[in-house]
Amino acid sequence: MISIENLSVRYPDGTLAINGLSLEIKDGESCALLGENGAGKSSLFKAILGLLPIESGKIAIGGVELTPKNLREIRKMAGMVFQNSDDQLFSATVEDDVSFGLRNCGVPESETREKCASAMEKFLVSHLKGRSPQRLSDGEKKRVAICATVITEPKALLLDEPTAQLDPRARREISELIGNLNLTRLIATHDLDFAKKYCPTCAILRNGKLRARGATSELLADGALMLECGLA
Repeated sequence: MISIENLSVRYPDGTLAINGLSLEIKDGESCALLGENGAGKSSLFKAILGLLPIESGKIAIGGVELTPKNLREIRKMAGMVFQNSDDQLFSATVEDDVSFGLRNCGVPESETREKCASAMEKFLVSHLKGRSPQRLSDGEKKRVAICATVITEPKALLLDEPTAQLDPRARREISELIGNLNLTRLIATHDLDFAKKYCPTCAILRNGKLRARGATSELLADGALMLECGLA
């Protein structure tokens, strides 16, 4: 589903963010993206969405290579849930935010309303539809953000620290919600308990490179690897 081959990416100031990284995420896979701050997780997400220019290598989603010509198609196939929900929710009401993606894609209004109502019911946010997103709890915001992303039916979902800054109850509810999503997931997280429970596989980044790839339970049990990568 997501194919990354020998990818290198630099920031405008010349800093090398991703250095020769290759990674394959299979269709339907739930893969945790692990690494200490600065390892390259957010940079990789930005590169996948075409927000950072590729210096070398390539990225493809569903067999479609990321190029300027294909950027719109890539962004339809890869939905992103931001770490800070306030960066994603900007409309006057929850209903407006959930329906924004569909309207932006030119979906007819009657179909948009129908899909919006169904999605809000599925994600248990129907009772919030008239509320301002800025007045919701962090857990409610995260649930709305996921709903607003999934409603456009992406093939793959990129989630950046989805359980960060949530209280224990909200963290459990959001974790279960993500675990039940039936689509490919690449999840950047420092929550190792979440990764072990909801991501059968993981990829560990270090200094912009892929340091390890495999079964999450096995890699997290490697104490030396965890120390080397700043995860213990």
